[in-house]
Formats: sequence, structure tokens, C-alpha cells
Amino acid sequence: MLMASFIVLLLLVFAVLVFLFNKIMDQNVSSATQHIDELNQDYTKKDEDITRRWEEAKQKAEEIIRQAQEEGEKTKMELIKGAEAEKEQILKQARVKSEEMVAQADKSCQALISEVDQRIAKEAMNKAVGLIHDVLPDKFKQSVHNEWVDGLIAGGFNHFNNISVPDNVSEVLVISAFSLTGAQRQQLIQKLSSVLNRPITLKEEIEPKLVAGLTIKIASLVFDGTLKNKIMEKAR
Repeated sequence: MLMASFIVLLLLVFAVLVFLFNKIMDQNVSSATQHIDELNQDYTKKDEDITRRWEEAKQKAEEIIRQAQEEGEKTKMELIKGAEAEKEQILKQARVKSEEMVAQADKSCQALISEVDQRIAKEAMNKAVGLIHDVLPDKFKQSVHNEWVDGLIAGGFNHFNNISVPDNVSEVLVISAFSLTGAQRQQLIQKLSSVLNRPITLKEEIEPKLVAGLTIKIASLVFDGTLKNKIMEKAR
């Protein structure tokens, strides 16, 4: 009887222990399951947060790339535009320089042609005057010369009235096609002394190639009253 009671007691204790163990296990399993659910929710939340951040980072990267591409394209267009402007400026300067060179070359060419023409004309006039000198008889040339000189002296050399001659200059050089007559010499001295307002000394030289007339030199001033000079003036 005692043994049976003991066995029953043991069975009751075992049952209680099994019950308690099952309850504890249920609680632990429930707690573990809840913890796992919480971990799973936290993981899901973190995964979603990571995915969201990744998308944001991806969008920002794409925006940065897009802006960089736009800036690069803008810089490229500015460089192309600047290069085109610089190219146009260089071409414009080259055209201007080319036009200046052409104009300068044309100007030099015209100046050279003009100089050659003048030299040819001068040489032609010199030859023409030389031919007149060679062809005309000396008596005829002397007669023309005397008339020419008389006319110059009669004119009074009015163009000398406003000239400035240094005070220390008193010698006048006269170059004539023929020798002056005594009357011409005396009249010339009187006229020039009156015009220059001082006594003068007349120095004479003969140059037959002048054909007729005379040249007067006072210091650096020159008066050309020759037939040769008259012919050249008319030829111009």
C-alpha cells in the first residue's frame, strides 16, 4: 500500500515535472520564435533601409554623372566656340595682314612705276634739251639767252622779297648758259642788292647745257630761270 502510494506520488511528481517542462519549453519556444520574428522584422527593416539607401545613392550617383556629363558637354561647346572664335580672329587677322601686304606691295609697285616714269621723263627731257642745245645755232641760242635774261632782270625777282637770308651771306652764284653782258651783270647786282638789302658779290659760272637763261644760288636758296627748267615744267 505504501509502495503504491509512493509510485502514485512519483507519477504525480513526474507528471507535474513534464507539465512544467512542457510549459517552460512552450514559453522558451514562443520567446525564441518571437525573438526570431523580431530579428526577422529588424533584418527586413534594415534590408529595406539598405535598399532605400542604395537607391538614393544610385540616384545621386546618376545625378552626379548626369551633371558631370552636362558640364562636360557645356565645357566642350564653350571650348569649340572659343576655338571657332579664335580661328575666325586668326583668319581675320591673316586676311587683314594679307590685304595690308597686298596694299603695301601695290603702293610700292606704284611708287616704283612712278619713280621709273619720272626718271624716264627726266631723262627724255634731258635728251630733248640736249638735242635743242646741239641742234640750235649758237647765235640763235645766245640771242634767246640775252632776251631771256633781260626779261628775268626786268621782272625784279619779286619772289626774293620774303625770303630769309643769313646776314653773313653776301656772295651770289649765277650759272648761265652764256656769259652775262656788262649791262646785265650791273643790273643783276643792283636788283639783288636792293632785294637782299645789302651789297653783294656776283660769282659767275657758264653751263652751255642750260640752253638759255640762268640759275641764281644764294646760300641754300636756288632760283632756276633757265630754258631747260621751263621745258621740264611744261612737260610735267
